[in-house]
Amino acid sequence: MNGLELSREFFETEALPDLLRRFPEAAEWAAAGLAGNGSECFGFDDELSRDHDWGIDFFLWIPESKADYLPALRDWKAQVNEQIPPELRKHRSAYGAQVGVQTVGEFYKSLIGCIDRPKKLQEWISAPEENLCMAVNGSVFRDPAGEFTAVRQRILAYFPEDIRLKKMAAACMRIAQSGQYNLPRMAKRQDWVAAQEIRSQFIRHAMHLCFLLEKRYMPYYKWAWRSLCTLPGIGAELGQRLKALVETCGWDQAALDSTQEQVERICALLIRALREQGISTEADDFLIPHGEAIRNRIQADVLRELPTQYDPFP
Repeated sequence: MNGLELSREFFETEALPDLLRRFPEAAEWAAAGLAGNGSECFGFDDELSRDHDWGIDFFLWIPESKADYLPALRDWKAQVNEQIPPELRKHRSAYGAQVGVQTVGEFYKSLIGCIDRPKKLQEWISAPEENLCMAVNGSVFRDPAGEFTAVRQRILAYFPEDIRLKKMAAACMRIAQSGQYNLPRMAKRQDWVAAQEIRSQFIRHAMHLCFLLEKRYMPYYKWAWRSLCTLPGIGAELGQRLKALVETCGWDQAALDSTQEQVERICALLIRALREQGISTEADDFLIPHGEAIRNRIQADVLRELPTQYDPFP
């Protein structure tokens, strides 16, 4: 069992009965689960994850109107966590994320800067995409009042369409500029450090475009590829093509030819997906015309008038 499964089992069999015995009124409003920062919240934890900040744990989320309960519930949680077997008990490192008892608003504000789904453009600009991903990962074990889940579902509804289109247009431009244009040019100059950096940027932007196509927030770099491979649509195929790209070693002519072939196959795959979703009808094999076409679909002047390659959202 992974950390998320172990945490759910402990909560349901040990923590919840004790919570309801000591705070019976909490049966109506105390939500619980595990989400946020940590490999276990993505379901990607393994044996290597157990050397730090890993183990059984859970959040308790309560309505703002019940904030007076916070001190008592935090004391209760500290006590109930003592029941966890030592080898499965989570020990927080100096840089580990805090898992505890919070109001619903405190949890979301700590990750995305606001207590609910962003509404204003500035709120979206201030909310890193990887944090939006952490706000909706993991699992909710219980939520009798539904308040925590309601916010979660609103965030899962994804970016407003104009923001998604702006990010997609920028991704297309960056994929073209890195993989299709600058990578072969830097290889001809034998600037291998720049070529390696460009290839890495190409990989990141290709993955990001796929997440945008599927309306899923992309996690931070450590788990981006693992998450990509679980996406519907072209996720698994793109994941394998990217794997083939990074397995091409060396910078001799044969490796360069193979690298550029993989880049073009990846771009063709992304263009096919853009066409299938009706996001771009361009016939070009170069992604820049697709980026421009997507930009022209944006309704809000403030976003459409920005340079196509510019993504104002972190």
